[in-house]
Amino acid sequence: MNSFKYIVLLLVVLCMGSCKKDQILSAEDWVNACIKSHRMDDFNNKKVAFSFREFNYTQNKDAQGTIYTRSKKQSPEQIDVLHSKNGFSRTLNNEPVILSDSLASVYSESLNSVLYFFRLPFSLKDTGAVKTALNSEQIKNRLYQKIDVTFTAGNGGEDYQDTFRYWIDKETKKLDYLAYQYHSDGGGIRFRAVVNRRTVDGVVFQDYENYKAQKNTSLDELTDLYKKEKLELISMIINDSIRIMKP
Repeated sequence: MNSFKYIVLLLVVLCMGSCKKDQILSAEDWVNACIKSHRMDDFNNKKVAFSFREFNYTQNKDAQGTIYTRSKKQSPEQIDVLHSKNGFSRTLNNEPVILSDSLASVYSESLNSVLYFFRLPFSLKDTGAVKTALNSEQIKNRLYQKIDVTFTAGNGGEDYQDTFRYWIDKETKKLDYLAYQYHSDGGGIRFRAVVNRRTVDGVVFQDYENYKAQKNTSLDELTDLYKKEKLELISMIINDSIRIMKP
């Protein structure tokens, strides 16, 4: 009788372990695993500098929040600053520049957009990001978990109605592909594939091939079009001279 009870108990324990192993991860679980795989757990606390096209950028923070800056390589005396609490400002030779609300909004969104993509996948932890786990999908013999991301009106900025899609490698937990549908400037569809992944001071960064699709294309169609080489490569998203600096 004791042997029978032991066998039953063992089967129950094994079943519970198997069920836990096979448990479907939530979108939040996948995002956290991806951030950990990119070694970005504490990325918000790092002071980072990089170059993108004709601008130099930095990420920093103070007691009140996160700070992004941007300056042109050819005119470093003009500095744009986006503070998570205090908003956008511009200085020229350390003197404040007065901007209209509309221009300040345009510059703010432009600066924020570059840092959003640079900080991926950490950016998926942003306040207001609504994450949904979709089905799995195979691309180039790799299996991916698809994550859909939308934003709430209160925390998603000017472009909160944009929809994003991310493909996380189920084995490596790395972010390999992303896509989004945007509505500003007439709207459009973009699909990005990772290139030049590298590690800088322990943090994984990556660049992207940037593809364009027809406006009426669904995000669900993009990977098939990519596999068939029917997307138009329009640019490369290359982040240069990445440095993680001491606070």
